[in-house]
Amino acid sequence: MKLLFLLLLVAILHAREIRIGFTAVITREDTESIQALVEYLSKKTGFSFKPVFAKSYDEMDYFLAMGLVDLGYICGGPYVEGRERYGYRVLVVPLNFEGKPYYYSLVVARVEKPYRRLTDFAGKPYAFSDPKSNSGSLVPTYELLKRGIRVGDFFKPIVYTYSHYESLIAVHKGFVEGASVDSLVYEHAIRLDKNLQKELKVIERYGPYPTKPLVYRKGLDPSVVNRLRRAFISMKEEEEGKRILEALGISGFSTVEEDFYEPIRSMINYVKRNGAF
Repeated sequence: MKLLFLLLLVAILHAREIRIGFTAVITREDTESIQALVEYLSKKTGFSFKPVFAKSYDEMDYFLAMGLVDLGYICGGPYVEGRERYGYRVLVVPLNFEGKPYYYSLVVARVEKPYRRLTDFAGKPYAFSDPKSNSGSLVPTYELLKRGIRVGDFFKPIVYTYSHYESLIAVHKGFVEGASVDSLVYEHAIRLDKNLQKELKVIERYGPYPTKPLVYRKGLDPSVVNRLRRAFISMKEEEEGKRILEALGISGFSTVEEDFYEPIRSMINYVKRNGAF
């Protein structure tokens, strides 16, 4: 009887599908790495995994709120607001190649352009990723507001790409003069594309900021949460896991306390009080 029960339990675990959502925090070249990740996680947890791609952080909020995904790889800004509104929580956070849960907001331009700082882009077309992105929208908005500048009056126009990678391409192709992007995405992108490495430059760097979290939806079984968390954290201890992490442009996953994102909350509150447009 015990053996039958164990076999039934294993069958139930293997039948469970975990839907994991991705947004602008990845590059489009990451699809093979994502497939390797979900296959690895399946082996380690016994669950099956289905990647789901959202067009924006608003769409990901909807997916999480409606239970259409179980996990969402999002950004610190959406997390701060979504935690209270939708009840999702941090599962794990990625680590940079220094083993730290931090990243930067980079101001990027073409190498031949004369720009030296964010404030040089007055009246120029400039790329933000998602309106809710920390590094790709909130940070430049906050930095300009501290100088008494409203972004709606400053850039002509703001171009929302809904992808850090697409922001880099927009700069590279000359569609915009500059962009604010996630440092982890930038570093990953220039490793993959030598043309971007040669033809783009970082002119300013803001941060460090709490890195973007992988969150889980309200109501997800705590035993499932624990199993998933252990699988993500142990990746950096195994050769296969290390290879997948490197391909994703990170060194591992870790946990953080809920107040880890207070610096981003403070910026959001400042922008709301002072108005950006």
